[in-house]
Amino acid sequence: MAGLQRLKGYRFPELSWSFSEERAAELARVLGASTSSGRLPPTLAFSADMDHGLVDQLFALTGLQAHQLLHGEQAFIYHRPLQPGGVYVSKSTLNEVVEKPRFDLLHKHTCLYEPDGTLVCEMHSVYVAIEQPVPPGAAAVADDSDRLPPIVATVSRQQIQVFANASGDRNAVHLDPAVARRVGHADVFAQGMLGMGLIGSQLSAGELRQFSARFVSPIPLGDPLRIEQGGQSGDWLLLGGGGQVRIRARAALLH
Repeated sequence: MAGLQRLKGYRFPELSWSFSEERAAELARVLGASTSSGRLPPTLAFSADMDHGLVDQLFALTGLQAHQLLHGEQAFIYHRPLQPGGVYVSKSTLNEVVEKPRFDLLHKHTCLYEPDGTLVCEMHSVYVAIEQPVPPGAAAVADDSDRLPPIVATVSRQQIQVFANASGDRNAVHLDPAVARRVGHADVFAQGMLGMGLIGSQLSAGELRQFSARFVSPIPLGDPLRIEQGGQSGDWLLLGGGGQVRIRARAALLH
């Protein structure tokens, strides 16, 4: 896509961010998790980007609309646990623009620091910029789809809205059916971060070091979601009702 290389190296405005125990608990509830053990939702730091409107800033920088800029991958590296009430300095850079024949990949890197400069969390986001989106094709099906794990959640419009409120992830493609139809969907579909958060709620107790995900296929309304551990330690799959692979994720914890 012509012209986006000019954005490589762009630095977003530096801002401060904090969150309350109540907000962390609200996010945990919509993901079916609990914060009673003191463990926060593993994807909570993403709300720093959402609260600062980084996606809206990307729309303004690229000239693209909500249906033309899709979240493709997300990764977290935690150097220290986040603390409710703590104040963090957020610094974000668009550190890479990769041109493909049909689309571009925008790589954004965000770091959260304590006021004394101590690095707490790194986030790497990949956004797919595409001028003419095409309807989603058939999703790949997991190899063992004949032995599906139990359903953990069935995606509803209300759940998508509640997650948007709790996380700050209010991209119109997930909330406005008219916008979703521009991408070829019959209706809205769930945020990839909602699916990643559902996987995060299943992680065993321990201090999270790394958590990453690739959003393989969209999560439609009514999809009965299932979570399966992969063949290697730390690998996870979020599956649709028929075994369709929605998200591939990997987590590393310090026990």
